[in-house]
Amino acid sequence: MITVEDKQTRMALAQRYMDADTSIHEEMMLARYYASHPIVDSDEEQIASLIRIVHSETDAMLQLDSSEFDRIVSEHRQPAHKSRIIISWSAAAAAAVLLLLVCLRLSRPTVEPVQTQDPTLAFSPAQILEGMEMLSKIEVGEIESVLAQPTGSTVLITIKLKSGKESTYLMSTDDGGNSLSFMSLN
Repeated sequence: MITVEDKQTRMALAQRYMDADTSIHEEMMLARYYASHPIVDSDEEQIASLIRIVHSETDAMLQLDSSEFDRIVSEHRQPAHKSRIIISWSAAAAAAVLLLLVCLRLSRPTVEPVQTQDPTLAFSPAQILEGMEMLSKIEVGEIESVLAQPTGSTVLITIKLKSGKESTYLMSTDDGGNSLSFMSLN
């Protein structure tokens, strides 16, 4: 029979208690010991406090026989490993959802602008957008806005930086619309 009067045995039992690996009878032994020994060594203070809190009804339960004690305590006991399993499954589910979102984001087709050509303009909206993107990449600084103004066979593109600097470019087409060329106007 295990006795909790020996400190080494008591500490080993306390560690098993923290790992949720004790029987109700062993927990009752610890509860009785710490209830009858209010002053313990400093290395036992935390476990003693925990057991006193968890088994706050110990005074009443000490009066009960062990089978009644086992019945009452087992109704309130939740093994720690079950909560670890729930947390592990929750983390796995969150990771799976994140992976699914990333995959959906990567597999989403890019939306192309609608290709509607105004017969009076030399550029399609897709070509104007392409020109705006190309110029945005060569501007140095943080861009505040980009404005495109089609003017027949050319497009004026104005890029305004957050610093207040403004650059205007004239976009035209060469080779019958196959390539774009730009001329800085400032």
